[in-house]
Amino acid sequence: MVNIVRNWSVSSDKPVIVENYDKVAVKNGLDDMLRSHFTSKYQVKETFVTRDTRLVICFIACLFSGFACLWDYLHPFPESRMVLAVCSLSYFTITGLLYVWEWFVEKGTFFEGEINGGKLKLSSCIPRYCGDYTLMGESTVGGDKVEYKFTKCISTWIDVNGTIIPELVEKETDRIYSELFKAKAQ
Repeated sequence: MVNIVRNWSVSSDKPVIVENYDKVAVKNGLDDMLRSHFTSKYQVKETFVTRDTRLVICFIACLFSGFACLWDYLHPFPESRMVLAVCSLSYFTITGLLYVWEWFVEKGTFFEGEINGGKLKLSSCIPRYCGDYTLMGESTVGGDKVEYKFTKCISTWIDVNGTIIPELVEKETDRIYSELFKAKAQ
């Protein structure tokens, strides 16, 4: 089992094929391709602070839930009523905190990374009933913050068979990188 995990890798030789009308699959395919271009071509080291924070919030909620189950097992219901109430309220409060975290902090972020002391954050969305892919990029280098946003139709990068065209995504990645780090180059 360990050898399977160690030897597993995503092959860049195989084309990424998605269902044209499944916007979630298209968004995830484009996000993954952008992520792989930034990590391989520009040597951006991916960081997982936002995702790790989300996992910690989920873990704390699960601790409350698990403690309530254990307490109820050791002390059956009438005796455990107060502990169950407190743990249930805490669980739902923390779950609400998780939703607030996802809506206001993560905001669709699919990539965070560091490069030469600078930080890079990419987020994307495809609105409901619309085929436009919106990418928001944010870079911070030496205290200077640069934001970049563009919107294009998803058919720009996908052929009629549902294959994401890597050359077009790479060209877009080059443009995004040059816009986000143009202050650094000057």
